[in-house]
Amino acid sequence: MLPFWRDLAKGFTISELGADIRAHRPDFNTKRDRLLHALGLAPASEEDAASRLLAVAARTTPDYVPLVPDDNHLPYEPLFEDCDS
Repeated sequence: MLPFWRDLAKGFTISELGADIRAHRPDFNTKRDRLLHALGLAPASEEDAASRLLAVAARTTPDYVPLVPDDNHLPYEPLFEDCDS
């Protein structure tokens, strides 16, 4: 789990974002660890998780952007406009 993952593209570092969420949610690490265990996933460092997220976003945009299910089926805004991976 990445804290405030949308802010990664706005120039915030993962360590700043991690410190911020832990200040607001002291139980973050416990809940994250419980979720990882329940899913059978190995923990990754925040830096590795952020790098993976940005790499996936770079591979999918602009070729795959979900469409809004309305009459015009307009594309959603990409989560990360300028991914450099």
